[in-house]
Amino acid sequence: MEVKSRDDIKDLSLQELKIICKEYRINKSGTRAQIIKRIWDHVKPEPVVVHSHPSHLSPPDKKIVGAKTSETDKLRQLGQQVEKKQARIIYYSMGVHYFEVNKEFEFV
Repeated sequence: MEVKSRDDIKDLSLQELKIICKEYRINKSGTRAQIIKRIWDHVKPEPVVVHSHPSHLSPPDKKIVGAKTSETDKLRQLGQQVEKKQARIIYYSMGVHYFEVNKEFEFV
């Protein structure tokens, strides 16, 4: 069973919850509430955070911007800037690509 929200599992029987634990290879002992929490902690999506960077980390005419892996339009725009040599990739971390771009650059 695919678990997308707590509502998917809150009304399941203890036996059904233990079957899900077995599928996910997580501990199936404890109270019903503990098992539900454990399942949810295992499947809930981790939020992707784009961090802002202090301006002193870039040259005066540049800034650092981030784009999540899922933000294809932003990554396409940044890729075009890289091709024009108006931007460069700095690093990738936790689902976010960080680029150094011209100070005037804005996402469309």
